[in-house]
Amino acid sequence: METLQTIETLTTTKTESFASMDESEVLEQDPSCERPIDQSSWSLASFCQQSFEQVLSNSLYGATISRPLALYIYDNANIKTQLFNRTISQSEEIRACLMEQFGLWSWNLTEENYFELLNIIIEHVGEEVAAVIDSSPKEIYPLLICLIFLRGEIKVDCVIHGDMSIDEIFALLTQTYDIFCPRFGSPDTTGMQLTHISKENWSVPPSTLTEVQKESDEFQRVADDFDGGASSIVQVHRIDNTVWLIEYLNQKRLVDNRLGHDNTEKLLFHGCPYDAAEKILHHGFDHKRIGANGSSYGRGFYFSSSRSLSDQYALRNPLTKEKRILMCRVLTGQSCEGDRTITRCPSNYDSVAGRSNIHVVFSNRHVLPEYLITYK
Repeated sequence: METLQTIETLTTTKTESFASMDESEVLEQDPSCERPIDQSSWSLASFCQQSFEQVLSNSLYGATISRPLALYIYDNANIKTQLFNRTISQSEEIRACLMEQFGLWSWNLTEENYFELLNIIIEHVGEEVAAVIDSSPKEIYPLLICLIFLRGEIKVDCVIHGDMSIDEIFALLTQTYDIFCPRFGSPDTTGMQLTHISKENWSVPPSTLTEVQKESDEFQRVADDFDGGASSIVQVHRIDNTVWLIEYLNQKRLVDNRLGHDNTEKLLFHGCPYDAAEKILHHGFDHKRIGANGSSYGRGFYFSSSRSLSDQYALRNPLTKEKRILMCRVLTGQSCEGDRTITRCPSNYDSVAGRSNIHVVFSNRHVLPEYLITYK
């Protein structure tokens, strides 16, 4: 996101998204701190500091022991906040990690106080953090934005959102603490399935398509990757989806951290029927469709580095005779050879491969469509 110009610019679209919230359910921003844990009505917002200055001094700017800072941004009127609190309350490890190893500050976000929130964030931790809040749609709330102090600057290390599993949340919190405080011990991860790949049929809000002009360098770059710059392309649309992007980057961070390097993704093609491309961009890759076009290397989502191979699965529009292919970032991580008996990703691997240019992943969170290419 570009550097923030003014607070007014930031709030223009964001406040509209909160217009339908029930004001009667808004909590005050100065709750009392350190209430006893009651899992039946446990709330992360109960554990807070009275001011942002105070939590900063007890976390990132700690005089003796410094800790990372987690900003809990939530909507008290949203049922997903209750579900997120329930998830946290069920994990003693996550509660202990947050309470003992992080500074924690919370804000119940409404249309009326959004302007005030951005003022506080920009004043104390800078525009980069405010930009993350501004670019996060309400569909992924609540958020835990984890901040670290790196080379003299406050940086966002990760963004945890309400749809994540217990394992994913704990892994990201542990990772943030390890980066910020490598000299201190980390929470025990024994028995946690941190390499488990979810088969949950995760759904996303619709993506936004922006046509890429044929005269642009971006179009030429995509054309070169697609068919060596040949003239078969009719249109190229850039795909934007903040929810999908955040989820993919969080998943990539987990894989990168586990493998110890960031060379964990590939730019691959996915061919599909003409109308199916729109369904994917509106709801994500559907686990219910797995196996519809074969499962020679396992029951997952298939991608290829070969445009000609993906073309075989790209069915034409009967009226225009045009085809569509999705160019995607695919989190292949550590891969092994696949076969038709595989129904879920093998333990300690992130994908399987077949032939020299086929890659199969087993979670729709491990794919990020970048471009929709229409061609003949």
